[in-house]
Amino acid sequence: MKKLIRKILKEESSMESKVNSVIEKNGIFTTIKMFGGYERFQKLLPNYFSNRDHKVELINEIVDNNGDGGYVYLYEINGMDIKIWEEEIEDGHTHEDYITRVGDGSVGVSVWEYDEDGEMYDEEVDGYHIKLTQLKEEWLNKIFEILVGYYL
Repeated sequence: MKKLIRKILKEESSMESKVNSVIEKNGIFTTIKMFGGYERFQKLLPNYFSNRDHKVELINEIVDNNGDGGYVYLYEINGMDIKIWEEEIEDGHTHEDYITRVGDGSVGVSVWEYDEDGEMYDEEVDGYHIKLTQLKEEWLNKIFEILVGYYL
């Protein structure tokens, strides 16, 4: 029984080592496609994306391979942006922050004003970027799910 366990552990660590070698050579995005897609890759290395840096790496590679002008616009692939903040400003008006795009190692956030009836003004009020490495886990995971679901 001990021999069988050692053999299984050796095969698993050998497979992980082989997959990591392919990732180093080709990048994570290409490796996932080579191994038959995200679900199959997950079966080989089920804990690979529990590492935040690996998620960021895959997001960046997806954008590099599929971005329009260096960005992937969430509305174009998901049908909506990701709301991350809402703040009442005055007279029932609010400012709402939405992640609208991903690229260049960061997300672009647009700030929109809504009136007391919930109608959005035509022009964005402000915009800013947040580095993927500094993004809240909740939002990083959401972006990861959207991009993986669409591109892989």
